[in-house]
Amino acid sequence: MHTVRKRVGTTAAALATALGTMFGMSAQAQADTAGPGGPGGSGAEGTSGTVEFSVFDTGGGLPRDESFQLKDLSDYGIPKRTTEKLAAGEAGEAGAQAPAAVAAPSGSFDVVGGGEWKDKDGWDAVMRRGYWNGANAGFGMTKIDQKHNLSLDAVKATTMYPRPTPEGKQQIAPTTYNYRTEVNHVECSGWWIFRSCRVTETLTVLAGIDYRKLDDGKAFGAVTAFCEGVSGRCPDWVRNAVNI
Repeated sequence: MHTVRKRVGTTAAALATALGTMFGMSAQAQADTAGPGGPGGSGAEGTSGTVEFSVFDTGGGLPRDESFQLKDLSDYGIPKRTTEKLAAGEAGEAGAQAPAAVAAPSGSFDVVGGGEWKDKDGWDAVMRRGYWNGANAGFGMTKIDQKHNLSLDAVKATTMYPRPTPEGKQQIAPTTYNYRTEVNHVECSGWWIFRSCRVTETLTVLAGIDYRKLDDGKAFGAVTAFCEGVSGRCPDWVRNAVNI
């Protein structure tokens, strides 16, 4: 039996303190290599060892309670090239270290590059630069990155692929919605694309978006995003999901 641990925390009603399953993937791979040509040999087709990664639940149906093979990832919406890199034992990119917290700077309401997208219902979402004071005050990309260790892509994935329940997109104020989606941490062992894989942990990402319009005609945007049930920063494997 394979155990999946779900941590679903409670969400505070106030946006100042809280607003928080695309495959989230932090890939860490260790490959044992021997002579060329067979299992354990050098090259993509001869790589064996343990591979770990995570993926946001985008509705592809990745099984959480039974094993599957690495080669089956394409059936669950993961690009073939990504599967090949994992089979070759290539590690995913390390998460970028968040810069030190700063006071609210000028330009906090600037929209970051790539910071405009549509949610699952076609609503126009925005990510502004924001700020974080090192405690609880702040909003936008700066707070989401520095305090909670999540990326713009993680927020986009959460709003584009929320869980298919009322809590997936939940109105908490006249113009504000909380989105939730799950991220699965996967471990695989064995040889090449025939490694046996299983989900070992699942976390829920919550993202809060305020759709009230500002003077530039765009939504206020992302207030915050975090891993429910996790105090402080999300694990790197959530941030480094291979399918976002």
